[in-house]
Amino acid sequence: MTSGQITVSIVDDHPVFREGLRQCLNARKSIQVLSAVSRGAEMWESISAGHLPRIVLMDIEMPGGGGIQVTKELTEKHPTVSVVMLTAFSDTERVVAALKAGAVGYLLKNVSPDVICSTVERVAAGEAMLSGEIAGRVLREFENERNEDVHRERLAALTSREHEILRLLATGDSNREIAQRLFISQQTVKNHVAHIFRKLQVNDRTKAALLAVQMGLSEKPR
Repeated sequence: MTSGQITVSIVDDHPVFREGLRQCLNARKSIQVLSAVSRGAEMWESISAGHLPRIVLMDIEMPGGGGIQVTKELTEKHPTVSVVMLTAFSDTERVVAALKAGAVGYLLKNVSPDVICSTVERVAAGEAMLSGEIAGRVLREFENERNEDVHRERLAALTSREHEILRLLATGDSNREIAQRLFISQQTVKNHVAHIFRKLQVNDRTKAALLAVQMGLSEKPR
């Protein structure tokens, strides 16, 4: 190994793909493949033998344990290692799970060898790498999660009575029906609804009801 080379391990259970990728990476002067193995257990054996890489190219679906769990364990035990998922699966659920497990990149196997080599170099330089399509979906997913966190914080600010009224409002009850059900005046209901709108930062019953349904608050209290 030449000083300054980026050390890489490949974890993939398809032998033809694994060997082709190893040859492709080793042809790049800046990269040296330390190991090319078929599963996580073999990767750990290689690391135990002293072959700790800078970058790991990790498949997701493998026998004996999925790549996402292996990634989580690897990044926890060896935070200097950067994991790039290299897989045929592009669904948002797997992508987000991989990134949450600690992966810094996500590539599909149909990309060119040059893209894989370039990704290794850029990740080693500290960049996170996602293809354009995947990046867009991941950003939307994280934005949805952020919005949910904001909604939960706002819901947490409601009193128990306001939660009760919001549930009824979400099922379509009018102020009169809510007042009858809770044995309070319609004016009191109106006051509570106004407080709910203010705390949730919405301006009508429909938006409040949609938020309640989204956050699982649409069941009527018994």
